[in-house]
Amino acid sequence: MKKLSYALSAAVLVLLAASGTRAAESWSSLNQQVVEMYQKKYYTKAIPTAQKALDVAESEYGSDAPETALALNNLAMLYKKTKRYEAAEPLYKRALTISEKKVGPNHPDLAVPLNNLAMFYESQKDYKRSDALSLRAISILKKNYGDSHTYTLQAKERYQKMKFARPAGA
Repeated sequence: MKKLSYALSAAVLVLLAASGTRAAESWSSLNQQVVEMYQKKYYTKAIPTAQKALDVAESEYGSDAPETALALNNLAMLYKKTKRYEAAEPLYKRALTISEKKVGPNHPDLAVPLNNLAMFYESQKDYKRSDALSLRAISILKKNYGDSHTYTLQAKERYQKMKFARPAGA
């Protein structure tokens, strides 16, 4: 009887592990499809797949998981590209919040979601918020890598290009 119990327990663990692997593969596959459609500029077509990737990430990894933050960011980018700004902003903010909880307020990985939200605000001509987020990302990179590191220099250059592209007096 004990052997049967152990065998059943082992079978359940194998099934659970396989289920988790399938979920990861499913999320990964969906995410890859979104990236491919984005690269081909099929923004509207990618939105349902991005939403499904977000649903899978939340149900399989949790609402505060890095996979969820990535799925939120991807969906936000698609909404921005399709001019659904009111839908994009809260997704960018939530992705940033999740990332900050996971890595802390001064981790260099935080520069990416900060920059994404900054570029969103830039597209909305909300230069004050865009500048604050861009400068925070630059500061984080500078503290972690130094002033002359490639990542810091790229962030500074991106910020300068963004400011240069603004209308005069903005």
